Amino acid sequence: MATVKSIRDQHSTSAPVNIEQMIRDLGIELDKKAPLDPEISGQIELLENDKYKISANRDHHYYRRRFTMAHELAHYILHSDLIGRGLDDNVMYRSTREGNFYNPNVEQSHEIEANKLAAELLVPGKLLRALWDEGERNLEQLAKKFQVSKKAMEIRLKTLGLH
Repeated sequence: MATVKSIRDQHSTSAPVNIEQMIRDLGIELDKKAPLDPEISGQIELLENDKYKISANRDHHYYRRRFTMAHELAHYILHSDLIGRGLDDNVMYRSTREGNFYNPNVEQSHEIEANKLAAELLVPGKLLRALWDEGERNLEQLAKKFQVSKKAMEIRLKTLGLH
């Protein structure tokens, strides 16, 4: 099986990043239109076959679901030792009792790490910097190009010192 780095590098060459294929390339099942509780954005669960499945709430905007998929993938990459049977995240990306997998092992610091990696996966710094250097500096156009919210793009630009 390919490594996380090789898959990440392979999918970080153009916008929008194909987060769905990245997940599948890692052998993770994906339900991008899951019937989840309205308070739950997404979840990652360990299946009986020792594979993982990421689910994103079908009622959320597509860009929000993309971030949720990337966030859950980030938990898989960074916190696989904490997932246990599963983990779900509410709309604020915090483990919560409303879902199927309340997981008190995942703390706010883990959620912040997952958010940061999710942003890096969806908006690779090298790619964003290249576009910025080529003169693509319109926030709305960049957000649309990467298929993320304007707020997510604004945060990413600030994180990279570009805005």
